[in-house]
This record gives sequence, C-alpha cells and structure tokens, in this order.
Amino acid sequence: MRPHRGSTATSPPTATKVVPGKGRFTAMGSLVKNAVYPQITKEELELLAVWEEARPESLRDFDQIPMQGMDLLCQVKLIAPLLAGRIVVFVGDHDGTSMLLGLLSEHGSIESPAQMTLLDFDDRLLEIARTLADEHGFSDRFAGRLYNIFDSVPKELVGSFDAFYTNPPYGASNAGASARLFIARGSELVDSERASGYALLPVDEDRQWTRAAMFATQRFLGDYGWSIAAQLPQLHRYHLDDDAALMSSLLCLEREAAVTPTPPTPYQGRAVGQTEIPYFYGRGVFPPFPKYIAGDGREITALPEVE
Repeated sequence: MRPHRGSTATSPPTATKVVPGKGRFTAMGSLVKNAVYPQITKEELELLAVWEEARPESLRDFDQIPMQGMDLLCQVKLIAPLLAGRIVVFVGDHDGTSMLLGLLSEHGSIESPAQMTLLDFDDRLLEIARTLADEHGFSDRFAGRLYNIFDSVPKELVGSFDAFYTNPPYGASNAGASARLFIARGSELVDSERASGYALLPVDEDRQWTRAAMFATQRFLGDYGWSIAAQLPQLHRYHLDDDAALMSSLLCLEREAAVTPTPPTPYQGRAVGQTEIPYFYGRGVFPPFPKYIAGDGREITALPEVE
C-alpha cells in the first residue's frame, strides 16, 4: 500500500553512496546503484525536484506510493537506453518515470523514447504531465490518456507499442494478482512479435509473500509467451511508512519468439470486475473503486453514457 504524501521536495537531494544491506539481493542492488549514483548531475537533481514539486498528492488507498527520489533518478538512467527511440506505453505512472525521461532527455542528459503514452486513471497526474511536457519541450513525444485498469484495452491501442512499463500494485494479499492485471494490460498494448516489457516488482528473501507472488508471476509470464531476460534486484525504495525497507526489482521482459501465436491472457479483450481479483488494493480497501480521479481530486465512479 502507498503512503499519503503531497509535494515534499524542498531542495535537490544529494547523490550519496548506498550502503549494502543484508542478503545477496540487496547487495546486488546496491552495487548497481553505486555505479549509477556518481553519474547523477546537479542539473538532474534539479529536474527531479521540479517533478517532485509538481506531482499530485498521493492517494494511498489506490496504491500511489512514490519511489524515493534518488532511486527514481537511478531507475530512469538505467531504463533510458532500453527505451531510447522506442514507442512506449506506461501502464500507470505515479512515480513519474515518463516525466523524468522527458525532462532529462530534453536537457540532453539521456536519450529519449520516440513516443511516450501514459495511461492512468488519475486526471490530476495527466494534467500535470501535459503541462510539464509543454513547458519543458517534449509535448511532441508525450501523450496522456485516462484509462482504468479494470476496463478493456481500447481497441485502437491494442498492439500499438514497442514496449510497456509498469510499477503496479504488488498484490501482497492476493499472491501478486493485482500486478499481473497490469502486466496483462501491457501485454495487450504491445506488438505481439517484437515487444518488450519492464515491470517493477518486489523479491525479498525475508518476505515470503514476495517470493510466492513472484513464483506465480513467473509462471504467468511463461504461460502467456514472456520470458524474464534480466532481473536487477532490490533497486527501489519508497515513501512507505508501514514498511520502509521494502524494495522492488526491475524485471526486463521479452516476448518469447517460439510461442506463436501468443496465447491470450485471462483478461484479454474484456473488462475485469472489481471483485474478480480479491484485495486488489489490499485488505483494507474495498470496492467500489473510483473509475477515475478528476483533476480537482474528486472520485468519479462512472462516466455518463454517451448517446
């Protein structure tokens, strides 16, 4: 679950060395970050502060838990070469990875995706993202669209992207099923033959639920034509007040060429009922969930019928 957080950035953070924690996964993540942190510049820290000041207040009930700033910068610099020149869809993005890719690329720090489309149910986020894209000169390669993960993928978007990126709700209370719905939507959105996917999920030696969820997700990926090409463990910390030590890993996914045709996931081409996946946002949040969050923060349960 994600903590309640508004704009808290007051000055750019300092790039410091990460002290390795216990366990082989944590140590590996620290090695990766210690290779990237020294490359972070003052200008990049200032751009991070621009985004953190602009990001809308986090709605913990709906799993909006921002990544800690330095880890977000590290993640953006790691992922940028993999997304450069590609048509990318972000299936939710309260962290702001798409925004930092745009900001840093416009200032010459990294290479940019050819096109970024952000799908999110929070219109506050989309409005801020469009404004930043306009103000910082990357509106030509950014688009935002309201979309609720329980809805079927719009037909005009199916198979339209080279890669998907998601940092979903982890599904601690349903063996990772919440995350797999986000991955399934990403799978529909990308081209069936030359697709990649990037998912941020926890794998922790000391938290059995993360291992059970990852086992189920690995099986899900294999069943529906995906393989894990690479996994960088324990990279990302969050503003998570009830489990500050929980970290996520980066999974780099590739469509399995040998699986032809790609079998459809159980959610493909249809809406998913809000009670179909139990404890979607955790045991303390119950349906009905809002369809959208309006720009003024109101919860919209449904849109009027279009005649």
